[in-house]
Amino acid sequence: MNAAQLADALKNAHVEHARLRLQEKRYWQQQLDDGVKALGKTPVGALVDPDALAKVVDDWLASVNTAQGLRPVIIAVSEAILEQAGDDPATVGELLNEAHFEAILEQALRLKTLREKAIHACLNHPLVSDMVSEMLYTGIKNFLLEENVLAKLPGVSSMMKLGRKSVGKAMGGLEDSIRDYLRHNTRATLKTGEQWLNRQLTDQRIAELARDGYRRLAPLKPADVIRTAPQGLAGDVATHACVIADEAARLDYSRRLVAAGIQAAVQSLLEKDLPALLKAMGTTPKKRSQALAPALATGAAVLDQQGVLTPWIEQALGDFYDSDACKDVLEKALS
Repeated sequence: MNAAQLADALKNAHVEHARLRLQEKRYWQQQLDDGVKALGKTPVGALVDPDALAKVVDDWLASVNTAQGLRPVIIAVSEAILEQAGDDPATVGELLNEAHFEAILEQALRLKTLREKAIHACLNHPLVSDMVSEMLYTGIKNFLLEENVLAKLPGVSSMMKLGRKSVGKAMGGLEDSIRDYLRHNTRATLKTGEQWLNRQLTDQRIAELARDGYRRLAPLKPADVIRTAPQGLAGDVATHACVIADEAARLDYSRRLVAAGIQAAVQSLLEKDLPALLKAMGTTPKKRSQALAPALATGAAVLDQQGVLTPWIEQALGDFYDSDACKDVLEKALS
């Protein structure tokens, strides 16, 4: 047996050994434990270069259609989740208990400046302005007609006998002037409304309204709402959401946010080593072994059944056994 044949035999033996080992639960248990111990007290953040990581993620966001590429999977998952949720008897109160609701409400009440800006933006929207103007006009018109105010005007009293339709014609010249007046004064009206809302929506009032809303919603079942959704809604929404997600990810704005987040995450991880981080997350070596080891071993078994595991191992190990360095060592050993 020459060096090349021996290298090939060793490679085949190594591949077979690795194929079997990767399907053993004990192997993965040992790997998980050894991995945590090997890192020891090294801060997790020190194992990563934040600039290099941010660059990789940025390149990915800028060029890869992640969401659109996974669109069939996202649609399938969305439809499966909605189908399950549509049959689940859980209530809103069970999904969001009162203690968690109160915690969210407490944080929301701190956003007073944002609340005032939201009220200002809503009331200054052109659609709201037009709606309020039309409501005021309709109210004034109905008041004039139904309360017979026009009957007091000279020449109109006789027309009142002809009915509401005729009285409406008497307003002919008034309609344009009323609409024009309201159009030019709605802004002032809305400003008054904005000031009134800000005075009325105190923290106490908002808390009362929110708690009342929660009490009304708590007994309701989300399933009842989900079942009213049109057929195929999940697929349609997911399709558009995937396109929007990928396009949003390419924006400079989004990529700067992601980069800032990566920098902050790595910096915060400099304060914790892996054992401390895992402990803070509530996981122990026993829990990791019970949860991860069987899953990893089963995953390897599935890959083996599909004929994927062996080629992958061969590709990982073959580079060494086919190298001149390996053959030189074997030739020296054989000689």
